[in-house]
Amino acid sequence: MADTKKNTIGFFNKEKKHSPDMAYKEDIPVKETYKGSGLKAFDPSAEKKTTPVTHKVRDARRTIRIPRQQYYELLALLELSPNKYVYELIAELVDRAVKEISADRPDELRLYQQAIERIKATDERRSR
Repeated sequence: MADTKKNTIGFFNKEKKHSPDMAYKEDIPVKETYKGSGLKAFDPSAEKKTTPVTHKVRDARRTIRIPRQQYYELLALLELSPNKYVYELIAELVDRAVKEISADRPDELRLYQQAIERIKATDERRSR
């Protein structure tokens, strides 16, 4: 007993629902045209010739990671100080510490300056 009913399960066995008429049809007429938002068109001649900020800026900036609590304390100090940026506050704190070292312990100041030179040289070697 063969089942004469057509199997309709599956992707390939489904009946096609579109019409077999594949004739060319005209485009739908436009009811309303796009008015735009008033932006000016791109003018390549007006574009400024700027040099890309890549190598020099990348070399000038460094990242420092500090624990979260010290980060909060640093931002609180920044809020209370007349400085606008964190690096200004850090420079002020470093300057204060260096003045303290130079007044009390001149041999430690020499070690500090040597450490700065050593770190700079190491950084320059790495960046080549």
